[in-house]
Amino acid sequence: MSDEQKPSLIRKWGGFLQRQENPFKVNILKNLAQSFSVNLTYQYQSIFITALGADPLILGLINSVSGVVNTILSIPAGIIADRVGIKKVLLMTLSIYLLSAIIFGVSYTWETAAIGLTLFAVAFTLDRTVCPMICGSTLDSSERVTGMGICDTLSFSPQLVAPLIAATLMTRFGGMTPQGIRPLYYLQIVGLIIGFIIIYTRFENPRAHGSVGRDVNVFDDLKNVLAEGIMVKKWIMVTMLSSFPWQVMFYIPLFAAEVKGANQFIIGGMGTASTLVLVFLAIPLGHLADTRGRKKIIIIAGSLVTSSYLLLVYAPNDVTLLLSGFLSGFAMTVGQIQTAVGAELIPRKYLGNWYGILGFFRGLVNIVSPIICGFLWNTVSPHSVFFMLALMQLISLGVLSSVPTSITK
Repeated sequence: MSDEQKPSLIRKWGGFLQRQENPFKVNILKNLAQSFSVNLTYQYQSIFITALGADPLILGLINSVSGVVNTILSIPAGIIADRVGIKKVLLMTLSIYLLSAIIFGVSYTWETAAIGLTLFAVAFTLDRTVCPMICGSTLDSSERVTGMGICDTLSFSPQLVAPLIAATLMTRFGGMTPQGIRPLYYLQIVGLIIGFIIIYTRFENPRAHGSVGRDVNVFDDLKNVLAEGIMVKKWIMVTMLSSFPWQVMFYIPLFAAEVKGANQFIIGGMGTASTLVLVFLAIPLGHLADTRGRKKIIIIAGSLVTSSYLLLVYAPNDVTLLLSGFLSGFAMTVGQIQTAVGAELIPRKYLGNWYGILGFFRGLVNIVSPIICGFLWNTVSPHSVFFMLALMQLISLGVLSSVPTSITK
């Protein structure tokens, strides 16, 4: 076949999207609006709360409360999605995101902002449970990681510009102060409303997710996940270890601002740099994972994430901070591929319960990890937090190495 006859990668990916079900494509549209909105403020969230009076340990305690929420809601979220349908849970998720943004926008004390952060954790838990169910219910196993890569590339592309737009607006509103950050939450509300309208008017529950309304005992479902799944206990351990660093990412912009002296443009640039991995590398890395081995790509990506923490600690200048931000973006690659592997370990009809179980154990980690890191920050040094994150990332890769390649494919 000549080069002229070979379809371009863009044409292949376009064809891939064209043959997918409506829920997969509409979810991408929703993600575009949601991703832009949330990332106007995400990089500055910890700075906003500390500017309202919370110290790093209190910030850790607040996020620990979010972990309690995560733990309590994860399994019910999966069960609810299995029984009432993914669409209703998506609408509930967007509504809670909206309420969180409103509360942040009117917060003048860290205690009020803590309520907004807790609601954000509720919405994030629901989102993290139900969004993978859409991919798991609509994508074929042989191209699941590739499909998730395409979804991430399109869905997260607004993150390339959102933090920098936020930094520019923040400069105009008053810099990295509560007065400078607060108006960003008002803009966030508009984008979330658009996402809500997209789901309400255009989303349909996936056909393959046929468990809506089925009358099965909840505890039977959970037992069936453990009984019929493949190496689920080992995978729960991998998930818990790899989620430890993920749950305390909010310390990264705080460290960059308070210890390294970064301004809003560098902090926003770090967020943009991490998104470059999603937008430009998610598809090729997903294809490599599907064709060359998922465990191999996870180990490579996880090693790059580990190096990002060390670069952050020893960064001598802003350029190194941006490079650290770029390498931290490979955490999404690790999570994406692990999610794809996890979807194949249990029967598809139990996806909601399975993602709920994983979310439950991630929540347990989320309770303790912010407290540990906040304690280290206050009593040892801010630098020790990132040595801990690097260590946990390496341990998770060690446990993953013990999972047979036949399981991870």
